[in-house]
Amino acid sequence: MRSLFLSFLLFGVSDSLAEPVKVYLLGGQSNMQGSGTLGTIEGEYPNEIPGCQFHSKKGLVPYQPGKIATAGNVKRFGPELGMALQLTESEKPAVFIKYALGGMPLHPGWDGNKWLGEPVQGGRRNFFPGLTAEDPKQGALYQNMLQEFRDGLAAVKAAGDEPVVAGFFWMQGEQDSKHETSATSYAQNLALLRDRLQADLGLTDKLPLVFGQVLPHEPALARFTHRDEVRQQMAHSDQNSGKPEAIPMARMVTTDGFPLHKDTVHFNSKGQLKLGKAFLTGLRSLDSNQVAD
Repeated sequence: MRSLFLSFLLFGVSDSLAEPVKVYLLGGQSNMQGSGTLGTIEGEYPNEIPGCQFHSKKGLVPYQPGKIATAGNVKRFGPELGMALQLTESEKPAVFIKYALGGMPLHPGWDGNKWLGEPVQGGRRNFFPGLTAEDPKQGALYQNMLQEFRDGLAAVKAAGDEPVVAGFFWMQGEQDSKHETSATSYAQNLALLRDRLQADLGLTDKLPLVFGQVLPHEPALARFTHRDEVRQQMAHSDQNSGKPEAIPMARMVTTDGFPLHKDTVHFNSKGQLKLGKAFLTGLRSLDSNQVAD
């Protein structure tokens, strides 16, 4: 990162001097928030991951596993750790900005874990992005996530660098599998989420979306009544699915076989690392497709 001293001498850094920094946006519910424990993978990660930063309540800080809280406390981690460990030198420097909250839905019919349905009202605890930036039906969690992303991007600029959003990573859907309406409309709402986020952040290029397929364990717990439907919607959302729901520049990560905790819902430490690595692999495949086109 450009030194504060240099920035001071220049009385602000011009766009021509700003260095491009890749930014990875992460959002979702508990499996994105983080269900891995650092103590169970001791020796598999460095004390600091060179070239990587994380946007925290203290602003941009070096990514130091075990010293900064990326998943609620310093002992836990989410897929960001696996992603950071997989970054090549050509992909650094990099900044991770994350907003995730366990048990939260995407569909606007939900208010947290309570289904309210129609008529949809704004301010409910969900990630529904609305149809426009001014849509009063926007969910409170989408607004919070958007603000977190904006704050993180502003922090990169304040450090004298130019943020380049490399991709949006999404791990969510368990809550939406608990109702037929939210499960069977998931692809539509996922496409809207990506498109609204792209517009609300003022991005001119199509925002790459990489998302994980939820609930790989069979059979699912009884509360996930429409697990099959939401998983099918996710599979159809992949840009190469050949289905009407396919989202351009979107890649689904298949999580079948990823190690889980005993609850059969949350990925354990090895599963979280595998998820992060798969996220980055998915992004690279989208980049390759974009170049080929």
